[in-house]
Amino acid sequence: MRAEFEVHGDGEIVHKVEGEVVLRYEKPQIGGGAVANYDPAVKKDGELLRSGSISLQAESHPCEFRRVELLNLVGCRDKKAKNYKSYYEQDDPASCQYK
Repeated sequence: MRAEFEVHGDGEIVHKVEGEVVLRYEKPQIGGGAVANYDPAVKKDGELLRSGSISLQAESHPCEFRRVELLNLVGCRDKKAKNYKSYYEQDDPASCQYK
């Protein structure tokens, strides 16, 4: 299964599974009442998220992952270029290498 996350500069996060959009977040922010014993200087409710981590979880049973990769989805989509990758979602012609 191929899962992808796209993070856009305007605060939008798109989660795709096998190329199909399954979740879309806009302006994700810190918040929620399910956290105990937290530092209020760190957990500032309402603050927009600018960075973070990617977590993998299983809902009811243990789960093992054979291979997890993080890929940049912006790059050269010209099939004649040396650095062409078929999985790029957004073209960046300036990054193409031909020699």
